[in-house]
Amino acid sequence: MMALFTQQTGDLSSEVMQLRGSGMEDGEIMAELTRRGYRPDQVSAAVAQLDQGPPSPEGMPAMPYQDTGMYGQSPMSQPVAAPQEGTGMYDRIAEIAENIIDEKWDQLITEVRKIIEWKEKVEDKQRQLINDVQKLKDDFKVLHQGVLGKLDDYDARMRDVGTELGAVGKVFKDVIPEFVENVKELSSLTGRMKKK
Repeated sequence: MMALFTQQTGDLSSEVMQLRGSGMEDGEIMAELTRRGYRPDQVSAAVAQLDQGPPSPEGMPAMPYQDTGMYGQSPMSQPVAAPQEGTGMYDRIAEIAENIIDEKWDQLITEVRKIIEWKEKVEDKQRQLINDVQKLKDDFKVLHQGVLGKLDDYDARMRDVGTELGAVGKVFKDVIPEFVENVKELSSLTGRMKKK
């Protein structure tokens, strides 16, 4: 598997070298090779391998070339050159990172919009429930006042009936003894008339 990857990277490295030779920048090379079917991580690895130099024979990572001068001692006046940050590889990595960030940002915005829509629906339902409860309170208040009004009216009528019954009772109290007397007299008169 590792040999296959090394072989593919080697083929890819030669294509990267050809495209660099034609004057293309690393970002353009990345786009072209991705269009040809290579994965972005493969292209990045090939570009990185070319930037590092050829691999060492023992599988160790390649060290940048450094002139050691006479007898294997390195001269103090020649420092090892570090890769420059403005190279195409860094630009491509930045471009890939920006694309990933943009994609994730769009997904986040979509999810946030869904949450906002849900929140607005819940708030609308809450407002509707509050309005319904307020309407029920108002209706209950009207019903309560109506029932209390009817009870007050019924109470007043019952008091009037009680007063009238009391008056009728008083009248009967005064009239009944007299009525009984008159009935007795009438009976005695009818009894006398029958005897004659």
